[in-house]
Amino acid sequence: MDAVLFDMDGTLLDSEPLSDIFLIKFCREIGFELTENILDKFRGSDGRTFWTYLSREFNLSLSIEEYVLRATSDFVEELKNNSNLAPIEGVKELIDELFDLGVPLALASSASRIRINTVLECFNMQNKFSVKISGQDVERGKPEPDILLLASERMNVNPNKCVVIEDSENGIKAAKKAGMKCVGFAGLKHNKQNLSSADLIVSAYSDVNFYRLQQLFN
Repeated sequence: MDAVLFDMDGTLLDSEPLSDIFLIKFCREIGFELTENILDKFRGSDGRTFWTYLSREFNLSLSIEEYVLRATSDFVEELKNNSNLAPIEGVKELIDELFDLGVPLALASSASRIRINTVLECFNMQNKFSVKISGQDVERGKPEPDILLLASERMNVNPNKCVVIEDSENGIKAAKKAGMKCVGFAGLKHNKQNLSSADLIVSAYSDVNFYRLQQLFN
């Protein structure tokens, strides 16, 4: 195992309930109702893909870039002001274990750079990840493998020797397309994603450690 790549939303941070409430309210304010089916369809996708679909579906008047910018900016402010923001139980311990053992770590998320940096600052984890890749760094977001392949390229590691930790079907598809092993994190009760394509599915971070990740290559 040459490296471990973490997704952020639903893997590092239980952001789905926060994000869903925010997006439903935001979309209502600009004139349409966002459904749970649409939210589920785009779990793990980047903001541009999401807003391109909404713009076409609801005939929105502003540019896609403007909606992405406004939604991102407003949601980041909500995160900064959320005194209850905390990592998912057990993930910090796993990251610390891997870091202390010298395993290179990357954060490879469809989220914006500013949101990634905000979350890592809130959790005091900036120094744990040698590489941070955002959906803004690639042309194609998940389920395409571009984010993960760019992360492995910047870490100078073989994609076939990487493990990805994901919570969404789109993220697992991206990992498989990248030729990487994948752990599906199913520990959040509201996660309805199909994780069956993952090499290993865990319901708690206490069920995974360096040695169990290493065994994926045996």
